[in-house]
Amino acid sequence: MLKEATYKEKFQILKKWMPEIADSVKKELKNDHLKKDWMFAKKYFAGKNLNKITTSDLADGYVSAIANEEKAEEIGEFISSCWLLKNGEIYHYFEEELKKINPDFSSIEKLDPADSKKIALGAAEEFGAFKTYVFSILNSVAFQDAELKQLESFAEKDLLGNKVKEEAEEKHQSIEGATKAFDLKLARLTDKYEKKILGLQKKYTEDVGAYKKQIAILQAKLNQK
Repeated sequence: MLKEATYKEKFQILKKWMPEIADSVKKELKNDHLKKDWMFAKKYFAGKNLNKITTSDLADGYVSAIANEEKAEEIGEFISSCWLLKNGEIYHYFEEELKKINPDFSSIEKLDPADSKKIALGAAEEFGAFKTYVFSILNSVAFQDAELKQLESFAEKDLLGNKVKEEAEEKHQSIEGATKAFDLKLARLTDKYEKKILGLQKKYTEDVGAYKKQIAILQAKLNQK
C-alpha cells in the first residue's frame, strides 16, 4: 500500500523519472548535500567536478544510493522535501480537494473511484500529469490504483511530448543559429569585397588620370614639333 511505502520503495517506483526529478532539485542536491557530504560525493561521483556534474550523473548516483545506502530513507526524504517545496501549489490543491472529503485528510485510507478520478484529472489538467504523478507517489496520495496507472501513462506522454517539443526547439535554434552565422559571414564577405572593389575603382581612376596626363604631355611635345 502506497501510504505505508518507504522512501526507498517510492523512489524505486519513480526510478525511471529520476532524471527529471534530479534536474528540478539539482541546485539543492549539489549545494545542500554533496558539498556537505564529501564521503557520499566521493563514493557516488568520484572524479567528477560537482559544479559541472550532469543531471544524468545525479540521477544515476542517487538511484544507486537510495537502493544501497543504509541511510536511504534520509536521502529519499531529503530529495522528496526539496521537490515538494518547489511544488507547493500542488500540495495546496490536494489539501483543498481532500479537505472537502475529510477535514483530517491525512487519515484517508483510499479515495472512492469518483473522487479519485476527479482529483487526479483536475490536478493533471492544472499542473501536468508528470508533476501530479510524482507528487502522488512522494506524498502517498490515496488514489485508486487505476488512477495511479492512468497518471503514470499520462506522465509518460507528457514527458515524451516535452522531449519532442524540446528537440524541435533545439532544431529550430540550430537552424536559426546557422542562418545568423551565414548572414554574418555573408555580410562580412560583402563588406570585404565592396571595400576591395572601391579600392580597385579608386586605383583605376588614379591610373586613368595619370595616363591622361601622360598623353597630354606627349601630345604637347608632338605639337611643338
